[in-house]
Amino acid sequence: MHEDDVKLVLGKAGSLGVQFAEVRFEESTREIISYVNGRIASMSNQRLRGVGVRVLYNGNFGFASTFDLSRDGLLSALEEAFKAARALGPGNKRLAEVEASKRRYSIEGVKRHPARAELAEKLDLVKRAYETLKSGGASSAVVRYGAYYGRVEVYTSEGLEVSSERLVTGVSATAVLRENGRVGDGTETYGASKGLEAFTGDRAPEAIAEKALEVARAALNASRPPAGLQTVITRPELTGVFAHESFGHLTEGDGVFAGSSPLVGRLGEVLASEQVTIVDSGFDERGGYVLLADDEGVPTERTILVEKGVLKGYLHSRESAALTGMKPTGNGRAQSFAHDVIVRMRNTFFEAGDWTEEEIIRETRHGILLDKPAGGQVEEDGTFTFNARIGYIVENGELKQPVRDVVLAGNILEMLKYVDAAGKNVEISTSPFGGCGKWGQMVHVGDGGPTLRVSRLLVGGER
Repeated sequence: MHEDDVKLVLGKAGSLGVQFAEVRFEESTREIISYVNGRIASMSNQRLRGVGVRVLYNGNFGFASTFDLSRDGLLSALEEAFKAARALGPGNKRLAEVEASKRRYSIEGVKRHPARAELAEKLDLVKRAYETLKSGGASSAVVRYGAYYGRVEVYTSEGLEVSSERLVTGVSATAVLRENGRVGDGTETYGASKGLEAFTGDRAPEAIAEKALEVARAALNASRPPAGLQTVITRPELTGVFAHESFGHLTEGDGVFAGSSPLVGRLGEVLASEQVTIVDSGFDERGGYVLLADDEGVPTERTILVEKGVLKGYLHSRESAALTGMKPTGNGRAQSFAHDVIVRMRNTFFEAGDWTEEEIIRETRHGILLDKPAGGQVEEDGTFTFNARIGYIVENGELKQPVRDVVLAGNILEMLKYVDAAGKNVEISTSPFGGCGKWGQMVHVGDGGPTLRVSRLLVGGER
């Protein structure tokens, strides 16, 4: 789309003596509708169009961005990037080599793209979810529709020309129930790299709202769990938090190169039980966010991080791959054209095991089953504190009384040793509402996995 202007910029970059030059265009739209207690609280449609220019000169990178897509605007951004790199003086930064391919990636099977859908159709989604929440007795109901879509084009001085489509849509429903002085709340979100056709069947707005009501009803009668070391069963959505927040960040190549990750120098080492396989991928048929090429134009291959307990790999951008002597994995990502590329996850999840969820519960004598993550924090060494919104006590293979506001604490590298069962039911979630934050940048990601059982994990509750 911008080939003639790119040739001019890359030619000018060559005359400046740079080792490498990259031009990254983005044109995207972000839509949000918030529907609160039967009224439209807010509605936005934000469009973004601009370019980022990155150069490598004398061993250092320079980056600049602009909304001005004229030739003068592009050349000015190149000049600013070059000045930034030159001002840093000599350095040792470099990029791993990639194939100089020319490809255009599109997401297949989209039938009702949000760019072509009428506003009335989007409003209908939130109104239908609201009516279900209202009829289910919600005293307060919030429904959101969101979408992010567009295209990123990457051109480099090596001859790389890659165009990649971006798309994620979602509906979220939150219900608050009040009964006899007690309050219960529940939230359910479904997102996918699909058009509005995604919201049918068990993903229809009514079904999303009903799941939010189910959690809220359970929370009404739930109490705090007993505290102490327990057997903990995590359902897919909560499993994904451990995959992404606790473990995935430890595998990011910039942290590995800097020495801040506890996984440095441990490739081939047994870190977890044989039940544990963790993957990061740009695409998976079971769900999540579709990212077919990263923001450096590198195809997003399936990267195995842990295989049957053994650490197999890290996640890399072109820069971190070069610095560590490894291959790029398609994990160079940026929030927008105005941000430089850093190492980020895509879809990070535990792979399936051989158990059904019913078998895991049935074979658990005493423990707790947990669902619905509700925030938390993680340290650089993998130490975590996570909250689960709802769960159930497990006694002699049966689910008993509900529990709520459960705190889990531990270290992921210790926890993974105690995973003794993994289900077949892999679910991978994504959302247009927020994403993963790092160094001031937010990107859309997916996470998930199957139902897992951990035989030893610290639970915070009542003694």
